[in-house]
Amino acid sequence: MSRMKSRICIDKLLVGSTVTIVGYNPVYGGYVGKLLAKGLTVGRSFKLLDVSNIERVLKMSSKGSTVVLSKPEADALYVTAID
Repeated sequence: MSRMKSRICIDKLLVGSTVTIVGYNPVYGGYVGKLLAKGLTVGRSFKLLDVSNIERVLKMSSKGSTVVLSKPEADALYVTAID
């Protein structure tokens, strides 16, 4: 079984990290609906594919699909890293 670490913000991750969503940052509450519409619910795991500081977007893969998030959407996620 994989060991999980404490809750972190997604901006602390390295490309290639695999994580599970554990909650949403209340400061970015307005983005939660958008995340849910993209299927990013608590318990869903994904792998971080790319981070573009120029375009301020994050790309990740989950269940065979690629999801692109804006910086505020990414900041709204709390995740735990999976070893």
